Amino acid sequence: MRHAATMAVLVGCLALAGAATAHTPYLKPTTFAPSRDVVTVEAALTEGNFFVPDIPIRGEGGFWATGENGSPAKVDAVTALKEFIAVEVPLTAQGTWRISTGERAGRSAKWARIDGAWKMVRPAGAPGGGGGRAVDEAAVPTGAETMTSQSFLRAETYVTRGAPTRGALKPTGQGLELEPITHPNEIFAGEAFKFRLLDGGKPVQGVEFNISRAGDAYAERRYAYSAKTDPKGEAAVTFDQPGAYVLQTRYPVRPEGSTDPLPRSASYTLTFEVTR
Repeated sequence: MRHAATMAVLVGCLALAGAATAHTPYLKPTTFAPSRDVVTVEAALTEGNFFVPDIPIRGEGGFWATGENGSPAKVDAVTALKEFIAVEVPLTAQGTWRISTGERAGRSAKWARIDGAWKMVRPAGAPGGGGGRAVDEAAVPTGAETMTSQSFLRAETYVTRGAPTRGALKPTGQGLELEPITHPNEIFAGEAFKFRLLDGGKPVQGVEFNISRAGDAYAERRYAYSAKTDPKGEAAVTFDQPGAYVLQTRYPVRPEGSTDPLPRSASYTLTFEVTR
């Protein structure tokens, strides 16, 4: 393994089509190749610039570290700050560790079909907003068809203490996740990073993913890459420059032209490093 240098403060931009202003969760380790038995991870949501935190990752659920045995262990050393959460992850053994938020629930919303169109239902006493796509709860007609939409998020990163191992790479089989084919701590410039996107443990084809490179805020041209998974749910990306990168994807997505809400949607973010 080619050891990565400790990351300094990095600034980047994620160019995700249709979500330029959305908050994106990420995990940023102080180093991808720790030599000590601990690594600290910044957990936050950003509004487009990696790694400039806006608000901490909140919601039900903890932070998890999975080592070579493949069993996730909850991380207890968690400090909540105003802009991010600092997670001190113990690395009790040599090898590769997956650090994750786990799949946790995000925003939920109630919808009602009124005059043939779905409108978001504002709870009683909630402030106005949403334009013509929102309606007060009291204004929902009796007998109207209703549904609840629920979003989920998962943010992950991998670090390796010593030699890389593959036990932590095994997917959980729950929700939207990325299964690395290429070891995530052995991604080298000029060589393909291969991976598979899964939902509920099954490969998903035709899913768009987007990748940005951190540190591009002052670059003449920012790195932005978009592609879709193949029929096996797989993809391969080759990078010509080393650095820290962020991959983001969402599944499922509404068909083009549709405004109907989805009962369930999930986002996934992976922070990784490309070395020379």
